[in-house]
Amino acid sequence: MKRMKDLVVPTITPFGKNGEIDIEGIREYYDFLIKKGVKNFYILGTTGEVFLMNIEERKKTAELIINHVGDRGNIFVHTGSISTKEACELAQHAEKIGAAGIGAVTPFYFNVSQYEMENYYYSIAESVSENFPVYLYNLPGCTTNDLLPETVTKLAKIQNIVGIKNSMSDILRLSRLIDETPKDFDVIIGSDPILMTAILYGAKGSVSGNANVFPEVFLKLFEALNEGNYEKAHKIQIVIKHIAKVLKDGANLAYFKQALIFRGFKQTFTRKPILGLNQKEKKELNVEMQDMIKKYL
Repeated sequence: MKRMKDLVVPTITPFGKNGEIDIEGIREYYDFLIKKGVKNFYILGTTGEVFLMNIEERKKTAELIINHVGDRGNIFVHTGSISTKEACELAQHAEKIGAAGIGAVTPFYFNVSQYEMENYYYSIAESVSENFPVYLYNLPGCTTNDLLPETVTKLAKIQNIVGIKNSMSDILRLSRLIDETPKDFDVIIGSDPILMTAILYGAKGSVSGNANVFPEVFLKLFEALNEGNYEKAHKIQIVIKHIAKVLKDGANLAYFKQALIFRGFKQTFTRKPILGLNQKEKKELNVEMQDMIKKYL
């Protein structure tokens, strides 16, 4: 059973100007990340603009990525949905096409109870093989539904529910999840500004959106942490906080796509209603990117 660990990049989805999926852009982008040393990918999540895609696009894109990456990396597919039925269908599809595992955000828009979220995750776990890894995904800032630690503890007893991606900057919440779940349950941090703190406390890895643009910096942080060089790791964490500030920490995905032009990529686009940056925003970002590339790479 494969697990998320160390750096996991929640990848963007390149789109063309008219919103079409950019197949060559996807291939080029994964080749870039793999060449830089990235081994674990979380695809079709928030950073991938997944909820601006229909279910068939999600399936076809997952197939494209898994076929292209092959044995060069581990692909964890986000399969969460507002509908339990659709989440299960996507989970089954991900297992069928050879994904390393899946993650699923809580139901969203409608307010649902802890019991209803339990049922949602039980259904997803039961829809796939008992040895196929399933990760919970808590993002209450977007979903309005907060998967509480006591609910996570219950779900952690299910054999193939192996971890949680917790996208909150609340270190007390993180510590509860680590303290109250089994040692082999993977708590993965989804907040770059507290990445080092989370790993030192016991998080198994980080799903880091800003690593789409600067994978090298994040890999250096994990290298320093694994070597026990905490002074070096602390300096890199400060750099990561600066990167997150400049790139808006994923709050506006157009920043990631504009920034990637400075990493050698052709322009890719967001899907509406997300719009590209205006000229003032582009100019400011371009100045910052030139400075960061000079300093950090």
